[in-house]
Amino acid sequence: MEIEDEILGNLKPVKQRLLKYGFQEKDGQLVFTKKIINGDFSVKISIAPTGQVTGHIFDLAFGDEYTNFRAKYVAGEFAGKVRETYVALLKSIADQCFTFDDRAHVGQKWIVPANPKYFDVDKAFREKSTIFWKQTSNIKVNDLVYLYVTSPISAIRYKCLAVEVNIPQNYRDANIKMNKAMRIHLIRKYDKTQFALPVLKQYGVTTVRGPRHMPKQLTHYMQVQEGDGDE
Repeated sequence: MEIEDEILGNLKPVKQRLLKYGFQEKDGQLVFTKKIINGDFSVKISIAPTGQVTGHIFDLAFGDEYTNFRAKYVAGEFAGKVRETYVALLKSIADQCFTFDDRAHVGQKWIVPANPKYFDVDKAFREKSTIFWKQTSNIKVNDLVYLYVTSPISAIRYKCLAVEVNIPQNYRDANIKMNKAMRIHLIRKYDKTQFALPVLKQYGVTTVRGPRHMPKQLTHYMQVQEGDGDE
């Protein structure tokens, strides 16, 4: 999977947000350019009318495209730095210019607990947009998974898409036993106060001790609060 697909897959661009971010319309596409690594390299990101995102990095000293950062296993500190810088830029664009179309979504919506005492989910999503997660319910590919971070946060913090499920695992430690896992892709991160437990209780969720379906009234409330309909 390409870096762009990993970070921006299952998201849709919002044109006005892209223009505000600095994209320009060129030859039917939206194009963004930026110099990185002390101005020695230039990034060009293009978005086609279909929403397909492509990215290129050019070495300005030699005038050639730089592709070492795309290797499955990046070798060398410099290539790693370029990849890290590029990923950070894509995540910034994803956060500010893309949204997820719930109206086109046909899967189930789940609330799944995440105990910060056992796993640092904040750190995991800072490092990768797609992570492995313990699976104990009948979650299917394309279901939405809302991670509820338990006490002391007690709030839904992450909206994710299940991209792979029923992955065999044989993991056990003092806190966790895992027989199967799923891969979930981060769509959106919420502020810890936006969907905190006192709010959830108003819409039918009084506690989250295990995976559960999201009540319809909470689904509607969250969609309104997210404002995904703005173009």
